[in-house]
Amino acid sequence: MTTHSIVSLGVLPLFCAASVAQLTAPQPKAPAAIPMPAWRAAESYAIYSKAMPLGETASPGWPHDLWLIKDATITAVRPNEPCHTDPKSSDKYSTSMNPHIGVHPPKQYEQDFREILADFDAHCHESVTLDASLFETPVPVRLLSPAEQNEFRFVHNNSPSSFTPQMANAAEKFRGAPALYGFSEVYFNAHQTVALVYATHWCGSLCGQGMWLAFALENGNWKRLTWNATTWIS
Repeated sequence: MTTHSIVSLGVLPLFCAASVAQLTAPQPKAPAAIPMPAWRAAESYAIYSKAMPLGETASPGWPHDLWLIKDATITAVRPNEPCHTDPKSSDKYSTSMNPHIGVHPPKQYEQDFREILADFDAHCHESVTLDASLFETPVPVRLLSPAEQNEFRFVHNNSPSSFTPQMANAAEKFRGAPALYGFSEVYFNAHQTVALVYATHWCGSLCGQGMWLAFALENGNWKRLTWNATTWIS
């Protein structure tokens, strides 16, 4: 079951159930991935690296020997949905992951947030390819193609006794990884000093989460910020 709430980023939420229509509606085709613009790359990979691991999989009870990440960025809104949505026209308890509706920064970051939303509006439907060599994490990063993502889901949803030799090899390949992670593009303010990224993890049939993460550049390093935001969890 998927649930939603509005929470402070990094704080465990209280949940309300999403509608059946949201869970069963057919998903529009994802956009074809393009190369990441050079001006985004260094700061984006620094933020992706700082974000790992995500949500519940950050706790000590999970393995932390390998990060598995989708090989192209994901989007927080569907291809047939507008990037810009007027928050005044939306219910205050909306489960939309559109940051116009679901993200609420502290007052001191309101101008930065307006600039971030302008960046989001210009790029929200894009998907960019990722490069594992540009992550700076204490454990290895492996980027998974869509076919490998399906292998990982199969391994986590089935008993080892049902594995074919090919699936047994896949299970070994994924050993030490807590989840399959996904990231959107990173959306920046005008001076690239404050940023917002949509991130997800999938760790089993009813184990997953999606959230917005805010960061600020302080003394050359990206630090997590606490902003109120909608999240989903299953």
